[in-house]
Amino acid sequence: MKRKKLSLFFLAVLVTAVFSFSSPGFAADVIKIGYTAPFTGSAAEFGTNGWRGVQIALEEINAKGVMVGGKKHTVEIVRYDSICTPTDGVANVRKLALQDKVVAILGDHCSSVCNAISPLCAEFKIPGITIECAADNVTKPGNDFYYRMRPSVGLMAPLFTPAIIKKFNPKTAGYLVVNDDYGLGMAKAVEGEFNKAGVKTAIMETFERGSTDFTVNLAKIKQTSPDVVFYTGSASEGAMILKQAKELGVTPKLKFIGSEEMGEMELISLSGPEAAEGTYAVSLWGAVPADFGKKVKAQFNAPMHYAIIFGYDALNVVVKAIEKANSLDPVKINAAMKQTDYTGIEGAIKFYDFDGFKNQGKASPVLIQWKKGERAPF
Repeated sequence: MKRKKLSLFFLAVLVTAVFSFSSPGFAADVIKIGYTAPFTGSAAEFGTNGWRGVQIALEEINAKGVMVGGKKHTVEIVRYDSICTPTDGVANVRKLALQDKVVAILGDHCSSVCNAISPLCAEFKIPGITIECAADNVTKPGNDFYYRMRPSVGLMAPLFTPAIIKKFNPKTAGYLVVNDDYGLGMAKAVEGEFNKAGVKTAIMETFERGSTDFTVNLAKIKQTSPDVVFYTGSASEGAMILKQAKELGVTPKLKFIGSEEMGEMELISLSGPEAAEGTYAVSLWGAVPADFGKKVKAQFNAPMHYAIIFGYDALNVVVKAIEKANSLDPVKINAAMKQTDYTGIEGAIKFYDFDGFKNQGKASPVLIQWKKGERAPF
C-alpha cells in the first residue's frame, strides 16, 4: 500500500511539472525582449516617454497573445537604465544577451549609446531597434542586426531646411547645439543644406549635456545677430535656452528653430508659453489617432511625445517579426525584421539599404510654430 501511494505521489508531481512547463503564463511561454534607455539623468525625458509607448503596446500585445510554434506566448520587457552613457548602455546589452537571454533589444535613445551597442547586437546576433537615435552613423554604415525607423539627421535636414529658407530667406545662420553625436551631427547636416543655399554660418556654439547656463553662448549669438538660429538638446536644455534668450532680448528678434525635442509639450511645461512664443521646431509627428491619444492621457496623464509613438511602434515591429519568423531564434527573428512592412502610429515602416545606410526607415518630419503654448502649422 505504501509503495502504491508513493507511486501515485510521484505521478502527480510529474504531471504537475509537465503542466507547469507547457501552460500559458509560465516562464516557458514568456518571450523576453530587452530595453535599454535613459530613465534617469538629463535625457530621462526620452526613456520615460519611450517606456510609456512600450507599455501601451505591451498591454495590447499580451491581451491577444503572440503565437509562436502553435502556442500562445506573452511578452516580458526586461529594462535597464543607460543614463544616456555608452558605458552603461554596453553593460545593459551584455546583461540582456548573456544573463536575461532576450530575443530582441529595444533602444537606446541617445546616439552615442546606440553607436556603442549596435556592434554588440551583431556580435550576439540579437536584433536591436533604436527608439529614436538620430545621428547618421547609427545606421551608416550600420550592421545587419540593428534597425532604425525614424530618419537620421542627414536624411531629415534636406526635408525641412527648404521650408525655412523659403519662409525667412536667411543670409546667415547661428547654431547652439549639444556637444555629442546627435547635436553635432544635426548641426553639420543643417549647415550643409544651408550652405548649398548660400546661407553662411555666423556662429557655431556648443554646450555639454546637462548644462543649465547658456548666457555666454546667447550673448555671442546676440552679438553676431544671425538671421536664424538652429538649436538642439533635451527639452529641459531647450527650455533654459529659450527662457534665457528671452531675458537677454535675443528672442523674439532672432528666429529660433529647434530640433525635434523642441516640438514637444515638455518644452512648454518647462519654459512656459511666453518664452517659446513665436519660436519654431522640427517635429517627427503631426497628429495621432484619437484612441491612441486617449490611452496616453488615461494611463499617464501626459502630453503626446514622439518617443511614445516610436516606443509603441518599435515593440510592435519586433513582435510582428517574431510572429512572422514563427520562432524565438534571434537570427530568424532578425531575418523577419528585414521584411518588415508595418503601418504604425508614425506611418509606414519598412527598412531599406541605400546611400550607405543599412536597415534604415524613411519618414518625413514636419515644422511647427509655438503659438500661445500650442503647436501650430509652420
